[in-house]
Amino acid sequence: MTKICSVLVLQLLIFLFCNVVALSAQQDFSHSDFRFIEIRGHTGSHLYTGDELSEVLGNGYGALQVRYGWQSNNPESWQSSYLYPLYGFGWYSGFIGNPDHLGTPGALYGFISFPLFKHDRHQMVIEPAAGISYDLKPYDESSNVINDAIGSRFNVYFNLNIGAVYRLNREIDLVYGLDITHFSNGRKFRPNSGLNMVGPNVGLRYHFNARQSDIDDSRHPERILEVRPRLDYYRSAEPLNYGEFLVYGAAGVVQNDEDKGTNKQYLTLSSFLEYNYKLNSKSGFALGLNAFYDRSLKAYYPNRRHTFYGVHTGYDLMFWRLALRMQFGTYLHNRAHDFKGYYFFRPSLKFDICERLFMQVGLKTRDGFKADWVEYGIGLKFGSNR
Repeated sequence: MTKICSVLVLQLLIFLFCNVVALSAQQDFSHSDFRFIEIRGHTGSHLYTGDELSEVLGNGYGALQVRYGWQSNNPESWQSSYLYPLYGFGWYSGFIGNPDHLGTPGALYGFISFPLFKHDRHQMVIEPAAGISYDLKPYDESSNVINDAIGSRFNVYFNLNIGAVYRLNREIDLVYGLDITHFSNGRKFRPNSGLNMVGPNVGLRYHFNARQSDIDDSRHPERILEVRPRLDYYRSAEPLNYGEFLVYGAAGVVQNDEDKGTNKQYLTLSSFLEYNYKLNSKSGFALGLNAFYDRSLKAYYPNRRHTFYGVHTGYDLMFWRLALRMQFGTYLHNRAHDFKGYYFFRPSLKFDICERLFMQVGLKTRDGFKADWVEYGIGLKFGSNR
């Protein structure tokens, strides 16, 4: 009897041990295991400022997006202070007007979805996305002369969605919101008034665990892994309170109106010396001096210098090794006011290659929000007083 009891106790201990190990394995997921697939439909109207395409765009637009991504869940990283955003890549297919004039654009892009507050089932989010669009039908002086919005087949795709997520069940979310979509090429080719679309969207998101297929092929196919991480630790932004100087140089190309339909382009240059103050691990502020050069101005101002100068201030939203930057600036002399108006914006994305070196891609505007050129640049950081 004692032997039988000992065997039963041993079996019970083995059973409990195996279940504890299995449970631990189930919770100790890799940070890349929690993934999702999303399908979303869009509709709405055009914010069109031109003349020739009014009838073509009169019936609004429709679009379909498919996204594949990851649910972040690492409590020791930047993700926890941002309430664990989702991120990934997506594909866009749009129906934006008569395809004889605008084509059937698609786009490939990356996105990130920032939660705006902690939640149980319902949550507000803000979701920027950016990438490259293709198959837009550009202006052509013989076959597509009324297209005064798009001058190239490939363009920048940008989307900003403010929306919500509602958890329907273990795997599925209802996603919906209001978004704006923008296509343009940053004045690389004329015409470039761009396409801007705004409207509602709605879709479904399916969550899954990438390790489930390994379990299904093992000796324990009955095990069902969690498809959502347990997010119960939220870090505050880390105080930094230090400043550093940034030196940056960039180049781009542009086209004048009289060159539309050709491959003729002109060189542009941008540079700045900036003091950047990092308040904490999420927020930074900038103040800088700028120098610009635009060779395309020679066609309109042949007897004037085509360099001009300005100052800017700005805000940085920082996460991982990236910073979403928004800068506002004005010019220091009347020559620049004649060329470009009185103020400019520079929305950009900065990537820290290492402690001292960074890359940046941005859009410089003119006279407000009109595209002037796309900048591709590299810079150095120095003089940190942390």
